[in-house]
Amino acid sequence: MSGKRKLTVWISCAVVVGLLYFLYSLASYRLADYQYEMLLKSQVKSKADVERILFLYSVKPIDIKESLWGNTYKIGQGESCCQYRILGREPIDVVFDAQGQVKHIFSSYE
Repeated sequence: MSGKRKLTVWISCAVVVGLLYFLYSLASYRLADYQYEMLLKSQVKSKADVERILFLYSVKPIDIKESLWGNTYKIGQGESCCQYRILGREPIDVVFDAQGQVKHIFSSYE
């Protein structure tokens, strides 16, 4: 294979990978936006309600200061924050009280 042909193949591969990454980013953002809107429309009350609506996510507890939009929220006694990452990428942060009731939802993917 000639040098020009190899270069063309590498450039083509880079364009395809870039396009796939763009589509993945767009899909994860749109899915997070859809799920966030569903959380608001459903007026979720508990952690079970949140996890019933969300799908394709991973979850971890975070300090509220790590939340992009919720970092100024004053966390109350017994409250905790969980970050739900849609498709492992776009975060939706939810503050729960000690009984697992939803106190606030932040769309940190924007």
